[in-house]
Amino acid sequence: MRRRRCCRAGGVALTSTLVEFDEIGSTNDWLATQDGAADGLWVRATRQSGGRGRRGRAWSSLEGNLFISVLTRPQAGEGPSQQLSFVAAVALDRALQQWVPSAHLALKWPNDLLLIGIKVSGILLEGSDGATIIGFGVNLVAHPADTERPATSLLAQGYAAPSAHDLAIALMEAFDATRTAWRDYGFDSIRNAWLARAAGLGAPLVARLGSETLTGTFDGLDTDGALRLRFDDGSSRAIHAGEVFQL
Repeated sequence: MRRRRCCRAGGVALTSTLVEFDEIGSTNDWLATQDGAADGLWVRATRQSGGRGRRGRAWSSLEGNLFISVLTRPQAGEGPSQQLSFVAAVALDRALQQWVPSAHLALKWPNDLLLIGIKVSGILLEGSDGATIIGFGVNLVAHPADTERPATSLLAQGYAAPSAHDLAIALMEAFDATRTAWRDYGFDSIRNAWLARAAGLGAPLVARLGSETLTGTFDGLDTDGALRLRFDDGSSRAIHAGEVFQL
C-alpha cells in the first residue's frame, strides 16, 4: 500500500489523500471498511478481483485501466448526495479532456462517459455510514468484449492513453474543482455543465424502468437531475432511475 498527498505537476495542491494498492477486491468496498475516514480519501488499485458496476453487475478489471474510488461526506452548501453522480461525471469528462479532444467525449445519463459514442467508463455511487462512496472505472488500454452494450477504450480508438496514476491525479483535481463549484453556485451550475456535454439531447431514446419500457425524446434534465422524456403526444415524464439507450 502506498499513501500520499497528491499535487499536480503545475503546483496546484490537493487536499485529498490517495492510497494505492497493487490489488484489492474492490476500491468501493475498501473505502466502506475505513471507519471514520475523512472526506476526500481516495483509493486506486492496479487490479481489482471483485470490481462491480451498477445493479451488481461485474466490472471487468483489466490491468492498465483506472479503478479508483473516493469517500465523500456532506459539506456545507452541498445538495443531496444523489447530485454527486453529476458532479462525478462532469469531473471525469473534464479530466479526460487533457488527453482526448472534448468533441470526442460526451455524457450519457446519468453518469456514463462516451468516447466516439461508445461507453468508455462507468461510475458507481454507494452509501456507507453517512458517507457516499464514488467509484470510477475508465477503460484506458483495454475493454471487455462481452458487454450488453458496446464498450471501448482510449487505446482502441487510437489515443495514447495516460497511465492510470496520471489520470487519477487529474481526476482528483477536476473532482475537487467541480465539487467546489457545486457548493458555491448550486446544482444548476453542475446541471448546466452536464447538459452542455450531453449525448443525444433532443434525440429519441428508450428507457427501461424495471418491467416498464418507454420510448420518447431526450428533453433535458429536471432541476433535480431527473431525465425528462417527452412523448409524441406532447406529454413528458421525469425518469429518476433506470437505464436509457439511444435509438
